[in-house]
Amino acid sequence: MSISLFAHNKSAYHAALTMLRRTGKAAIIHPTGTGKSFIGFKFCEDFPEKRICWLSPSEYIFRQQLDNLTANNCDAPTNIVFLTYARLMVMGAEEIKELRPDLIILDEFHRCGAEQWRTGIQTLLDANPTVPLLGLSATNIRFLDNQRDMAKELFD
Repeated sequence: MSISLFAHNKSAYHAALTMLRRTGKAAIIHPTGTGKSFIGFKFCEDFPEKRICWLSPSEYIFRQQLDNLTANNCDAPTNIVFLTYARLMVMGAEEIKELRPDLIILDEFHRCGAEQWRTGIQTLLDANPTVPLLGLSATNIRFLDNQRDMAKELFD
C-alpha cells in the first residue's frame, strides 16, 4: 500500500520538495514520533527511479523505521542504499563515489556534527555536490557542542 502522510507531514513534504527544487537542500525538524521517517520514505516512493542514499546513526533505527512502515501496511521502498554514519566514516573516497546517489537523506542530521562522523559525511557531500540533500531530525542543535546549529551548517 502507498505511504499516506498526516497533514503536518504533508505540509513538510511539500515544503521540502519546493526547497529541494529551489536550493537543493531541505531540513525537516519535527518532534520525535511525529513521522519524519515517513516523509523520507515518501520521497523514495514518489521517485522510484532515484537512488536514495539514506544515512542513519544505527541499523537498529533504520530497521525500526522499516517495521513502522510494515505496521502501517506500507511497502518498503526498494531504491534505498542504507548506511550508518560510522560505516561512511571508514569508507574510502572511491567507495563513496561508487554510491552515485540521486538524493541523500541524513536521518538525525544533528549527529552529523560529531567529530568522527563529520569527515565521512563531508567526503560524501564533496563527492556529490549537486545531489539534493534532505535532513530529518527532532533537533538541529548540538547542545553539548557549543550549541552548534546543524541546520545552518548543513542546509544553510
